[in-house]
Amino acid sequence: MTSSSYPMVSVLRTRHTGYLLFTSLLGRLPGAMAALAIVQLVHSTSGDFAFAGLITAVYVVAGAVGQPLLSRLIDRIGQVAVLAVSGILSFLAFTGMALTLDPAPGAAVALAAAAGIFTPPLEPALRALWPRLVSPGPQLKAAFSLDAGAQEIIFILGPLLTVAGIAVFGPVGNLLFAGGLGLIGALAFILNPAPQAASRQRRGDVAAHNGIRSPILNPAVARVAAFTFGIGVPVGALTIVATASEAARADAGLAGWILAVNAVGALIGATVVGIRPLGSTPERLLTLCGILLAVGYLPLAVTALPTWAYVVAAGISGLMLPPTLGQVFERISQLSPPAALTEANGWVVSAMTLGVGAGTLVAGVIVGASGTSAVMWIVLLAFALTALLSLIALPSRSFPAR
Repeated sequence: MTSSSYPMVSVLRTRHTGYLLFTSLLGRLPGAMAALAIVQLVHSTSGDFAFAGLITAVYVVAGAVGQPLLSRLIDRIGQVAVLAVSGILSFLAFTGMALTLDPAPGAAVALAAAAGIFTPPLEPALRALWPRLVSPGPQLKAAFSLDAGAQEIIFILGPLLTVAGIAVFGPVGNLLFAGGLGLIGALAFILNPAPQAASRQRRGDVAAHNGIRSPILNPAVARVAAFTFGIGVPVGALTIVATASEAARADAGLAGWILAVNAVGALIGATVVGIRPLGSTPERLLTLCGILLAVGYLPLAVTALPTWAYVVAAGISGLMLPPTLGQVFERISQLSPPAALTEANGWVVSAMTLGVGAGTLVAGVIVGASGTSAVMWIVLLAFALTALLSLIALPSRSFPAR
């Protein structure tokens, strides 16, 4: 087996890549832990699920706002300073939220917003480094697919670490544990020479950013962001679909299996395209990948499937997520000038987050109003929206790259 035959192997053998991927994932763990950690903490104090939903939503929305803002700052002054300061501030906000939630819930909400806003933008930071670390073409495609697939590990480990953290540290200590992992990951990431070199170059070329508009004002980037929002919708809806299916079948633990197998499907999809990257350009592949992702969720609308078949369908629905996200990252790297690449990646990260949140919210409202029998309609609605938003990425509607 040669690295030329298997681009993913070549990527992992490239200097710095394994370390940066690992520390980036470590620093992103709070994003997969915080929601459950906050809900469990509120439940252990007031038991008010409405308030738990509110404070969690504040954290998620604030994070979606903060990512492009901090990413724009990285494009101006470099990764090291921004990731270090934001990591410290986010950890302090997590600490304050944990300690004030019971005596001062209003302050806890404000601190949840701060924890979200100052979440270190490790995801867009790493995406901006990939073109500097690996060769264009198959290697870069494999790097983006590897990055997208590795995220699934976060969402497998996050809930497990939360359960373990509560058992070891208690609900309050668990939130500090989550924030601490984020801080450690961010600080470890910037100890690597690659972010440091990128930061020195950015500080030495401040003029490169002057006069460059926010990339979201580029219609082509905005279309990719809207597309990314669309692929986030079924991902978010799946949490409610899995929970409702568990209730409808009276099968305790089924929701966990559905979500876990979905993540395994995504890992398989990432591995396949990492070994054999898709041959065409992301401009041509985005719409196709988005529609295939939407189609992959359709079997979940057949609620009469046997339980084992329904779990298999959940795995199939995850297959296209990493390949699709890989096309998004590669397309963004083509559309944005290097001086604004981190911010451009920050916008698509936020779009994905908002899509997931919207999918969860709408699906939850539908099930709350109509019961578990509404699963079929939730899946069909998510399919239609994702397929529709995929059409805006058609090549005929694209704009020149730079």
